[in-house]
Amino acid sequence: MSRKPTMEDVKNLAGVSISTVSRVINGTRKVSPEKTEAVNRAIEKLGYKPNELARSLVMKKSNTLGIILDDMGYNYMAQYLRGIDEISKLYKYDILLYSTFGNFETQKNAVEFLSSKQVEGIVVISEKINNEVLYLIRDHNIPYILLDSYYSDNDFQTVTVDYIKAMYELTDYLITNNHKNLAYVKVKGAFHASQEKESGFLERVDDKSINNWVYTVDENEVEQTYKFMEKNINKLESNGVSAIMFETDRLAIGALQYCYDNNISVPDKFSITGFGDSEIAHLYRPALSTVRLPYYDIGAIAVRLLIKIIGGDENVDKSVNLGYQIVDRDTVKKIKNK
Repeated sequence: MSRKPTMEDVKNLAGVSISTVSRVINGTRKVSPEKTEAVNRAIEKLGYKPNELARSLVMKKSNTLGIILDDMGYNYMAQYLRGIDEISKLYKYDILLYSTFGNFETQKNAVEFLSSKQVEGIVVISEKINNEVLYLIRDHNIPYILLDSYYSDNDFQTVTVDYIKAMYELTDYLITNNHKNLAYVKVKGAFHASQEKESGFLERVDDKSINNWVYTVDENEVEQTYKFMEKNINKLESNGVSAIMFETDRLAIGALQYCYDNNISVPDKFSITGFGDSEIAHLYRPALSTVRLPYYDIGAIAVRLLIKIIGGDENVDKSVNLGYQIVDRDTVKKIKNK
C-alpha cells in the first residue's frame, strides 16, 4: 500500500465498525477481547499510526502544557522556564509558550490560544497578572499554577519563598556587621511580595531599635533609583545612613551606577544590597550582595505540582515555600566595633 493507511483500512481488514476501531485506539469504551485483538492485528499489519491531534481531542489529553509569561528577556523568567522545560520533558509533556509583555488583552488572547490547543494545564509567570485573566482560565476549566509577586500564596496555588524571613535575615546580616542607620527602598504599589519584604525589614530593625528610613520609587527600574540617589544623597548623608537596602537587584544596580558616576565609594561610603540574585548581580562591579532565589527550582516544582493536579491528586499542597541564600559579595562593609 503506497498511501498512508487509514482507520477505514483498519476497519475493513479487522472486519469491525469504524467506531470499534476508534474505541480500541482511544480506549474510550470497552471492546470485546476478540474485536480488540482483530483491530490490533490489523493496525500492526498495515503499519497504521493514529492522528495524534484527533486522538487528543477525543481523549482530551494532549500531553501539552501552556506557559503564559511577561517577557523572556527577564533573566529570572528564563530560569523559571529552564526548570519548567526540563521537568515537562521528564514527564513527557510538550510546552507552548506565550509572551504577553504584561499587556492585559494579550494575556486574554494567550488563554484563548492555549485553550484552543487543548493544553492540559497552564503555568502563569507574571509580575502582575490581571484577575480577569485568571477567571478566564477557570472558565475554560484548565488547571493552573500562578507564579506572581502580586498575590499571596494563600490566595492561589503557587511555589514561592518566605519573603518576610528572607528580608529579615538580610537585614540581620547588615546589623550583625554593625550598621546602625539603615535605609530601605521599595517599589510603589501593593505587591504581596513587596509588602512581605518590607515587613521583614521593619520587623528586624524594630527588634534591634535600629534607626531606619523607608523610601518609595515609582517603578522597578534602574533609572528610578539613579534619580532617587540624585534627589536624596544629601539626606542620606545627613542621617548617617551607612547601608541602603533595595527591594530588588534592579533597583540596587541603579544606586551602584549613581555611586560610580559620582565617585562615591561602595561599600566604604554606602553599603548596598539587592534581592533576587539576578544574572548581573555578580557581573557588576563591585559585585552585589543580595538574596539568591531558586528560580529554576520554583519552575521545576511548579510543573510537578501542576501535573499532579492534572492527574487528580487530592493530596497536593496549596502552595510550596522553598529556601533562599544570603549571598555575601563586595557591596557590604564589615564595620568593626569601636
